[in-house]
Amino acid sequence: MSNPYLSPSFDPKQFQDYSTPFPPPRDTGFGWVQQIRVVAILNCVQGGLECLMGMGGAGMGIFFFFMMQAERNNPNFRNGNGPPAGEEWVFGGIYFGIGVVLLLAGILRIYAGLQNFRYRGRVLGIISFVCGLVSMMGCYCAPTAIGMLIYGLIVYLNPAVQAAFEMGDKGVPADTIVNSFLPYPPQQYGPPQNYGQSSFPPPPFQPPPSPPQA
Repeated sequence: MSNPYLSPSFDPKQFQDYSTPFPPPRDTGFGWVQQIRVVAILNCVQGGLECLMGMGGAGMGIFFFFMMQAERNNPNFRNGNGPPAGEEWVFGGIYFGIGVVLLLAGILRIYAGLQNFRYRGRVLGIISFVCGLVSMMGCYCAPTAIGMLIYGLIVYLNPAVQAAFEMGDKGVPADTIVNSFLPYPPQQYGPPQNYGQSSFPPPPFQPPPSPPQA
């Protein structure tokens, strides 16, 4: 029996820090795998901008073709000194060709970005980065196209990213791929309860009978 009149004792180990029961985080490349979807979204945005430029260039080529043809057929334009024959095909064809190439590159970027968002088509994504450099032909989105090429290659050449794409190409769901690269594996405490899916056993007693009515 302890003496209630003694001063309370102090345990020097009361506030001592204990070692954590969890091991240090593993270097699984989780940060690199998380950047796959960032690259995919940026690739889709870049592809959308290139599609706008491509449609504008193709439309400008068609406009130049009919405008220069109308100027040559108009005798009142510059006293009949219109553009020479065949010039509308040159200028119109150049603008139209550049626009079509930019449009196709943008569509390829968008399709590759949608596939990469699901952790599929790594090689297709790299091809879209390289083909996207054709936007430099129109002097449009050239800095962002070069930035996407550098950033995309840095991410997609990482070993952890390559492993994630291999899992995605085999049909593994995206959430499962991300969870497999977590520094700490997901913890499960106890068996699943399955609330609302199984019936409880009947109680071991019966309710008391109701009192008789007066």
